[in-house]
Amino acid sequence: MKTNMNTMNVETIYKQKVQTQLLEFLCRQFLVEEQDIELNESLVDTGIIDSMGLIEIASYIETNYAFTVTEEMMNRANFGSVIKIVDFINKHDASNGSPTKK
Repeated sequence: MKTNMNTMNVETIYKQKVQTQLLEFLCRQFLVEEQDIELNESLVDTGIIDSMGLIEIASYIETNYAFTVTEEMMNRANFGSVIKIVDFINKHDASNGSPTKK
């Protein structure tokens, strides 16, 4: 049970770090205030980004994490909100330090 708890803590800390860095990027790149970003809302639907913004986020992910974002990956399931993007990065980034990743 302790291993599962440690794994969960590592993953939670990692996801918090990813979310903080992603929000900093979004604020800097798209000139928006963090309090204006709803974590569970679509960045496109709320007008924060457009389709080019999705490409910029994919480029940010590729630059900062250990994987390539394919066109097929750029969908609402993965890029539908900040929370979904963080989960997407956590799932695909082999360097995140989580013992559950292979």
